[in-house]
Amino acid sequence: MRFPLVIVCSLLLLSFKQSNDTRQISLDFSSRILERGKYVSVSGQVFFRKTDGVLTTHLVKPFENVTIVNAAGEMKIYDPIANTIIQNHSALNSSESSYFYHFLNGSYNDLGYGKAGYVISGTRLEKGLMITNWVPRKGFSTPISSIELAQEKSLPIFVSFKDNRNKLLGKIYFSSYQKIGSLQLPLKITEIMYKEKKDSVITVKHYSNPKLNQAADAAWLDFKIPANARVIETK
Repeated sequence: MRFPLVIVCSLLLLSFKQSNDTRQISLDFSSRILERGKYVSVSGQVFFRKTDGVLTTHLVKPFENVTIVNAAGEMKIYDPIANTIIQNHSALNSSESSYFYHFLNGSYNDLGYGKAGYVISGTRLEKGLMITNWVPRKGFSTPISSIELAQEKSLPIFVSFKDNRNKLLGKIYFSSYQKIGSLQLPLKITEIMYKEKKDSVITVKHYSNPKLNQAADAAWLDFKIPANARVIETK
């Protein structure tokens, strides 16, 4: 069985607070995905290196593969059992689009929405939270027409997305923040993505065993796909 690419990519979603001393980091993750009354469990490790923006995910359950993404949007998904590669090059793949990247590089205040093509349409204080609303800048075409970001003491705790009909597309909750060195890490992320006919996909992700700098396993950050691997898809 092969899991949908969108779920593999979604596992990369994580955030961190900036630290000039943090060069690379790794964490274990486990995730439960509920769709149409059925659960799927996913687990593995994720690795990030700040200097070149390389983000590597080693998936071990429900099957093994290695996904490597860089800041230029080059993605390679390697299946070690079949010795095959899926390649994709798109700005949407860039490691800069992940929460991982923005928190390590200090842009967690807007989670990269400004760079992605959105502008602030309003802000307000509500029950101790700073609420910021974002809309696409003029001329920017996107299916997400509004974003609401809630922060507590500068840390994101909630994001919601709507389309141009004001229909709610999804919500993301960041919780269980833990101080690791100088970093504040949300070790639990809950995503709710709404589909047609009132259906939804709920993903609860837990992160653990954080390691910084030399303690992180550089072998996966420097992982090289075998030269004899067969390319089965390129986009």
